[in-house]
Amino acid sequence: MNWEREITVEGKIFQVTISDDHEALRSAFAEGRAVVGLWDRERADQNLNPAAYVVEDLKDIDDVFLERVIRRREGLPWNIVKTQRLTIREFAPQDFVSIPDEPEAGISGSLFLKEEPLKDYICHQYGFYEYGIWALVDHEKGLLVGKAGISNLELTDQEEFFSAIKKNDTPVELGYHIFSPYRQQGYGKEACMAILSYAALAVSERIYARIDERNLASIKLAEDLGFRLIARTHSGSVPRLCLYEWNYS
Repeated sequence: MNWEREITVEGKIFQVTISDDHEALRSAFAEGRAVVGLWDRERADQNLNPAAYVVEDLKDIDDVFLERVIRRREGLPWNIVKTQRLTIREFAPQDFVSIPDEPEAGISGSLFLKEEPLKDYICHQYGFYEYGIWALVDHEKGLLVGKAGISNLELTDQEEFFSAIKKNDTPVELGYHIFSPYRQQGYGKEACMAILSYAALAVSERIYARIDERNLASIKLAEDLGFRLIARTHSGSVPRLCLYEWNYS
């Protein structure tokens, strides 16, 4: 069975083929169309390549889903969520020219300052996990004001935190950085509130945050967002880090 849909993305019309047939998917993909596989759990030999997205029921498909399928196929950034002032979206390769070199940024270090590493991040992080560090764009001013998002929590050399992480948890953490010209304008809280609401449904209901105990502004923001302190690194660690946890409720 084959279905064809048309979706408009950024003013351009794209076709999407939805099918449970390998040859139909392969042909549509070769012609440059986005494709979605329709999975039949009763068919053990079903081949849905080259579909990167598969659904079991047509009811699972809506325009938002199809737009994301198209954006991934065309190399266009996903729009994650909008707030009153911000469009939170995936980074695009050209964004690197708008990212200032601020040593305290922390999130992914200097990765976002070079075009090729940013392209690799977009391809592998977004393409595999479908979450990561996102661009914060003031949609009225058209300015990139910072970055924030959800990353996998890596605990190398922070053994003190292992016992605080819930068993069978695949931990993720919230991170954010507002560029210096745009600080103290509420962007950080506005972005993080929206990201937590989105991530609780799309990524995990439990989200962590690691904060240098000297960073009082970030600690206050975390507490305002509903994070609670659950662990600290030992006093011998430099800098001493605090582990905070947030739960969706």
